[in-house]
Amino acid sequence: MMKAKHILPRARIVAWLLPLALAACKNINYQDRARTPLKPMKSVVHVKSNAFDTPPKVLEGKRPEYPEAEAEHREKGFVSVICTIGVDGKLVGVEIEEMTNPAFAYEAVRAVLKWRWTPAMKNGHPVLGKLRVPMHFNAF
Repeated sequence: MMKAKHILPRARIVAWLLPLALAACKNINYQDRARTPLKPMKSVVHVKSNAFDTPPKVLEGKRPEYPEAEAEHREKGFVSVICTIGVDGKLVGVEIEEMTNPAFAYEAVRAVLKWRWTPAMKNGHPVLGKLRVPMHFNAF
């Protein structure tokens, strides 16, 4: 019986806070969040390559836009993009390795096309290199 007394006030607090939390979630501007600068990214290289000593890296870029229809439905998604970076540090090729939704893939590719890169390095010289960039789209 003693536990019931402590649960009841918590239930009232949760019942009071839940509508406020849900109302706040409706006002999230996903596009503003998408425009925030990227945190420093680590290159994701799963297989050791003889093509380079140091993989290409992102110097500067913004997160992909969140597709409107998917944001309205709070849909989550994932895209894995393979980027080929030339010796001059420019993106020369993009492949979609994996995606949960074409709208997320479209926005991911649009984003990486605008990023600035450093080229891969081999023996102190820039070389062509590939990099896997995973992107998670979370509506929450």
